[in-house]
Amino acid sequence: MAEADVYEKLRQKISLWPIKVQRTRESMEMLRTLFTEEEAEFLTHFTAPYQDAETMDQIVERTGKPRERVQAIVDRLVSRGLLFRFTSKSDGNVYYSLMPMVPGMFELYFSSGRDSDERRKVAELFEKYYVSGGGMEGGASNYPFARVMPVEKTITLDKKISTNLAIFPYEKMSEFIKTSRKIAVINCACRLKKPCNHPLETCIVFDYTADFMVERGHGRYLSVEEALELLEECEKAGLVHTTVNTQTRPMLVCNCCTCACITLRGLTELHNPRAFAKSNFLPVRDDELCNTCRKCVRICPMEANVYHAPHDNEPERILFLEERCIGCGLCAYHCPNDAIKLVKVKDQVPEKTPREAMMRVEAERVH
Repeated sequence: MAEADVYEKLRQKISLWPIKVQRTRESMEMLRTLFTEEEAEFLTHFTAPYQDAETMDQIVERTGKPRERVQAIVDRLVSRGLLFRFTSKSDGNVYYSLMPMVPGMFELYFSSGRDSDERRKVAELFEKYYVSGGGMEGGASNYPFARVMPVEKTITLDKKISTNLAIFPYEKMSEFIKTSRKIAVINCACRLKKPCNHPLETCIVFDYTADFMVERGHGRYLSVEEALELLEECEKAGLVHTTVNTQTRPMLVCNCCTCACITLRGLTELHNPRAFAKSNFLPVRDDELCNTCRKCVRICPMEANVYHAPHDNEPERILFLEERCIGCGLCAYHCPNDAIKLVKVKDQVPEKTPREAMMRVEAERVH
């Protein structure tokens, strides 16, 4: 198979996932940088990303390659975060699966290992790809693949506003943490690709993904208490919780910033209203408790709080631009006077499982 054909075939294969890889100069150069021609051809034998994971015996049979060669290729790809490996808890077998570019290769590749010429090259290519149109893939559907999770301790129910609404487990980050089999923290792929001044070791992965990263030396396990403490540290640092738009526990929770996050930047930089689902909550301010200290203005990642200076007999106050708010709760968390509460105002229910969510992303695709 010609080199150009094998990389295009790989692009098409990983684009069977709803968040596709557009064919551009940068995307094709990324694939050529990440994979040798042999590796690219090898991966085209897999089925769609995250579907029908296979054992080593099945991969050997499907590819027709010598077992020793298959093992060498697989080990190399796994070590670099470019092929997913897990040990099934149901049958004890080791399985491998192809990953999409996002979420998958992007997060696990950049979170794996030290800086290198290759990673810097891939980071530059991905950033060019992202800002020139590739980033719109994250919001190519009327059903966003990601959603914002609110700061849990700030949320409340106001019966004057939230009649008949309830706070569900999938709206509480603590539920994901407390019900997981394994929890680990890894470095933020977004900030490794596009560095900023926010903390780096912030992203939480669960279960098989936690095992995958820790076993390869690129993450560390956390207890439930440690994970909850990490969430609070992220909230203090002004980081937004985002995850896959599902009810069940995802593979990863991103605690990120508008400086670097490829999800949040979909709205702040690419101006795509479908970049992610906002939470079901909005901040409600008690003007009597507010002392206009402007902490909410400084911490808001979306500039939804605006300081209004006194002039022309108008009082000093904080203005709230609801259309910019994503319901993250950081303003309420950082308010020193407890003047802001996060109140549930709607009840948009996500799909239950990642498979169901991705099927809906694909079904409601608009471009």
